[in-house]
This record gives sequence, C-alpha cells and structure tokens, in this order.
Amino acid sequence: MLMYTLCIVTDTWFEFQGMDMPLIWKWWCLLLMERFKIDGHGQRFAFWTDEARSLLQGTLQPIYRVPRKRAPTEEIPVHMQAVFDRTAEEKRLVDYIVQSPGAEQHLVDVLNGKTSKWYPPKSFRQVPVYLDSEEQQDNLCAFLKCVLYKTPKKLSFTDEVQLICDVLFPEAIIYGLAGLQNVSLQDAEHAFLSGTHYHHSEVEEFNRKIEKQLRKEGRASSWSQ
Repeated sequence: MLMYTLCIVTDTWFEFQGMDMPLIWKWWCLLLMERFKIDGHGQRFAFWTDEARSLLQGTLQPIYRVPRKRAPTEEIPVHMQAVFDRTAEEKRLVDYIVQSPGAEQHLVDVLNGKTSKWYPPKSFRQVPVYLDSEEQQDNLCAFLKCVLYKTPKKLSFTDEVQLICDVLFPEAIIYGLAGLQNVSLQDAEHAFLSGTHYHHSEVEEFNRKIEKQLRKEGRASSWSQ
C-alpha cells in the first residue's frame, strides 16, 4: 500500500514486484527510524543513514529495480499492447504539436480571425477528448495556455478553460493529425470528430470486466435478500 501511494504521488511507474518486498520492508523501516529518530537502531543500520536522510530531504531520488525483459515466450496481452501503442501515438501527436512552429502559428491565426468552425466557442457544442492519456492532455493544455497568453491580439473572453478546451484543443489536434498523417485539415478534422479508435481486444476486455462486475453485483444482491 505504501509503495503504491509513493508511486502515485511521485508520478512513478509501479516497477516493484513481489521479489522486491524484503528490501522494500527494510527501506520503509529505515525511513521511519530516520523520521522518528528511534534511538539505538540508527547505529545498527549506520551504513543506511546518509541514504535515508537524503531520501527524506529530497536530495536523492528513490531507485527502483529496472523491469526485467520479458522472455520471447512471455507475450504481452493483445489488449495491453494496444493501450501501449495508442499511448505512444498520443505522445507522438502531442510532441509534434508542441514542437512545431507551424502549430503555434496556426493557433495564433485562429485567435486573430482565421476562419474556424471552433471559434468563437459555443456552449452547446460537444468536443471529443480524443486523447486518453491524462499526461498528454495536461502537456497539450499547458502548451495551449502559453499560446493563448502569447497572442499579440488582445482577446476578450470570460472563460479561459472553455476557450482552451473548445477552440485551441481541437484546432491543435486537427493540425497535428494533418501533419503526421499527411492529410488535409478537412480530413484531419473528420478523424478528430470520429474520436479514438479502440482495438477489438480492448473492447472484448472491457466487456469481460463489465460482465464479471455485473455477475458479482448480482451475487451480492441475492445474498442480501
């Protein structure tokens, strides 16, 4: 529980395994001893003291065991591989947008009056999220916020979030798709409006989990009766 919590708050992958637990137990014990200054035990583990203190002070990053390489016969499930591939594609798309001078100029032009079906924003319009990765959503939104405040033209808007999410976000995604896929902005917009395409294995896995959950809830309901 502690390791999962630590990974979440430090935005670190869950790269520890059952075989790591003996070392993890010692590590947490040492952190607690350093934090609460438990007399006597510090001498016994003196060779850990500096490292534990550095970890507590934030001057040393926790080191996790590098994940072992999978054996050729140990294949990643298809639905998991589909998720990995889509995450990689989303990162490639966002990186292209953020690093492309043309993308920023396109967004500035839209804010300065270039014809766009997305600007000005409309409260009743539904905009596809398109990106599943929260990390890439955050990266793109941070970039769009910078673009918004670098625009030479003085804009009048009451809702910054709506302007970013309903105007700049779709325009940026469409521009990125057009550039990466070498298609027109119109075709890229169609791809954006179609939304994310999921591998059939992901759909099957999702349906399996829902079915399992429904069966579990059904049993719980019958027991309560």
